[in-house]
Amino acid sequence: MKKIKEFIEKFLAKEAECWTNLNLNDLNAFNKSVREFRNMAIEGVEKNLGISERTDFGIFKRTEKEITENPLINKPRYLYKLSAYKNKIYGDIWVAYVSNTNPRREINKSVFFEGFIICEIENELKIIGKMIINTSRLNMVVTGWKAGIHNPSDLDIKKLGKFIETERYSEPGNRDNFSLEEYLKDK
Repeated sequence: MKKIKEFIEKFLAKEAECWTNLNLNDLNAFNKSVREFRNMAIEGVEKNLGISERTDFGIFKRTEKEITENPLINKPRYLYKLSAYKNKIYGDIWVAYVSNTNPRREINKSVFFEGFIICEIENELKIIGKMIINTSRLNMVVTGWKAGIHNPSDLDIKKLGKFIETERYSEPGNRDNFSLEEYLKDK
């Protein structure tokens, strides 16, 4: 799983680079980063990664003075664990469980936020989908995972396939009463 870990870490670093270049107001660097980031996923899934044809990412613009005086440098998300599955449609797939973008807390105080689903297509690793934590609107309690999958097939986050193995890297916090339990599961 070393190859998969290296890929997801590169993907998360590229995502942080996109956000940083946007905040630095460097449109050429931003567009280059976005093209490279989008190339790491299958066509269509990038819309679920928060990347659209628009370049604003839904965040607030900053003035040039604010950018000069206090540039924002985004950190990559934390990678908590990787799990491997054998899927009927895609063969070998992996799920990378990660924190939110630009985590502000220590690694063991942050919690699960998304899971990126990875597979190899034409000898190249690609993000083929994602899942995000599902919270109850009533009390904001995490209730599980929901799909954010560009789904050209029957890929279902509740039926990823036969579990093979998991590698754990760092324990998440448990302030949501969900992340640590999910981290410890063999899934």
